[in-house]
Amino acid sequence: MALQYNFIEMKKLNFILLLVVCTTACLGQQLTLTGTVIGAAGHDSIEVNESYDGNYWKNNSRYLKPDASGNFHESYISSVPKVITLIYKGHKQRLLLSSGRPLHVIIHANAPDNLFSFRGKAKAENDLLQKLKLEDEGNLPFIKELKLKNSYATWSVDSIIYMKLPAIKNGLDSTHRVIQQAHLPLSLEKVIAAEVKYFYANGVSQNLGSRLNNRKNRSDFHTRFIETVWSYFTLPTKDELNTNMSANAYLDNYFKFKLWKAMYVYRTDKHKEHADSVFRHNTGVAYKDLENDPDRSNEVYLFSTRLKNMMPQYAWEKHLTHLLHNFCMSGQLQSAAKLFNFIKANCTNSEYIKASEKVFSPLKKARDQYASNLNIKITPDYRATSSLSALLAPYKGKIVFIDMWGTWCPHCIEDIAFVPALKERLKGKDIVFLYIARDEDKDDEVWRDFIFVNNITGEHVRKTADQIANLWNELGVADSEQAYPYYLIIDRSGKILVSNAKRLSDGDNLYHQLEMAINK
Repeated sequence: MALQYNFIEMKKLNFILLLVVCTTACLGQQLTLTGTVIGAAGHDSIEVNESYDGNYWKNNSRYLKPDASGNFHESYISSVPKVITLIYKGHKQRLLLSSGRPLHVIIHANAPDNLFSFRGKAKAENDLLQKLKLEDEGNLPFIKELKLKNSYATWSVDSIIYMKLPAIKNGLDSTHRVIQQAHLPLSLEKVIAAEVKYFYANGVSQNLGSRLNNRKNRSDFHTRFIETVWSYFTLPTKDELNTNMSANAYLDNYFKFKLWKAMYVYRTDKHKEHADSVFRHNTGVAYKDLENDPDRSNEVYLFSTRLKNMMPQYAWEKHLTHLLHNFCMSGQLQSAAKLFNFIKANCTNSEYIKASEKVFSPLKKARDQYASNLNIKITPDYRATSSLSALLAPYKGKIVFIDMWGTWCPHCIEDIAFVPALKERLKGKDIVFLYIARDEDKDDEVWRDFIFVNNITGEHVRKTADQIANLWNELGVADSEQAYPYYLIIDRSGKILVSNAKRLSDGDNLYHQLEMAINK
C-alpha cells in the first residue's frame, strides 16, 4: 500500500511540475532589473521605457521610486530577451534583459560623465550596449558627418551609393566584430547584432534619406537609393520584431520606402495601363480605388490597411499594430477604434491581436471615465468668441497659461504628456490653463475625444484655421514665427507677459517662468 501511495503521489508531483514548466513556457519568464542610485535626492525617480513600435512614448514608461537606501527594482515577463531604455534626469541608457541573467544598475547621480555602471550576470552585454551608444542615432559617425559644414549631404545619389554607403557598411561590419569579441552567449550576441544593424538602417533611411529626398534627387532617390538601402538592410524577421526595438522602427521606415517608391513609379509612368498594372502588382490594389476610397481623408490609415501586398503577412500585421499604438498613444480615439476593428477582422496572429486589445482598451475606458470630469471645461459659446480679449475676459485677475495646439500636431501631442507633472507642481496656485486648438469643424468630435482621453483639465476652445488667424494677429506674432505648439503667459490684467514661453517638455524652465508670473 505504501509503495502504491508513493507512486501515485510521485505521479501527481510530476504532473504539477510539468504544469509549472508549461505555464512558464507559455507566459514567459521573469526578467529582473534592480538598481541603486548613489547620491540621489529624495524626490528623484528612474524612468524605464518599454517600446512596442521602436519609438519613445511617455505613456509606455514606468517610474520607479528608490527606497531610503536608493534601491529600486522592476521585473518583466517575457519569453524572449527584451531591450528597454532607462532614463535618469534626461540621460538615456539602453539595457538588455534576459532570462536567468539578472541586471543591477548603479546610477552615480553626482558623476554625469560616468552615470551608469552594471553588476550581475547581465553585466557583459550591458557594458557592450553602453559602449555602442544606441540611445541616439546622432551618435552614429555618418550622422555626425551630416552636420558638418562641408558634409556629404550635398553629394549626388550616385556618390552616396558607390562611396558613402559602402563606408557605412564597413563601419557596421566593424561594430559587429566588436560584438563577436565580447564572447556573449550566442542568443544575446544575435540580439545585439540585430539591434545595431537596424539602428544603422534607421540612420540611413530616416536621417540620410530625408536629406536626399529633395527636388534635385527625386528620380535617383526613388528609383535607385531606396533599392540600394533594401539591399543593405532587408526586412526584419518575425523573431527580430519580437525582440529588437530598432527592428520595429525600421519596419515602418521600410513600409514608408515601399509606399514612396510605388507612388513615384506610378505617377511618373506615362503609359497609364502599364502604370496601373505595375501598381496593382506591387500593392495589391488599383490606384483609382485608393483615389475613390471613403477613407481617403486619413491617408495613413488608408495606405497601411489597403497596401498589404507590399510586405509579407507577418510584417504587414505588425505594422498595423504599430499604427494602432501610434493612434492610441496620441489619443486619436476614432482612428484607433476603426483600426482596432480592422485588425481583429484581418489579422491572423493572435499575439498581435492581444497586443492591440491591450493598447486600445485603456483608451476607450479613459474616454468614458474622463468625459464627466468637471475640471475639463469646454466653453459653451466659444464659437461666438472671436477676439483674444473676449477669450481672456472671464479670467481677469488670474495668471493665464495659453497653449496654442492642434490634434493633428505631433509636437503638441508629445508635450501633452508633460502637463500632469506641471499642474501638480502648480497645485493651489492662482493660474488658469487655456487651450486654444486649431482644428476644423469636421474634427470637432476628434478634438473632444482627445481632450477626454488624455484628461486635459482646464479651459478649452476650438478655432478653425481662418478663425485662429485673427488671434495670431492680436498676439502680434509674425507669420514666420507662427508654429504649433506655441505658449504664452498672460498677466492678471489680461496683457501678454511672456510671448513664446518655454515648451511643456522644458519642465523646470517653464515652471520658473510661471512661478515668476504668479509671484509678480
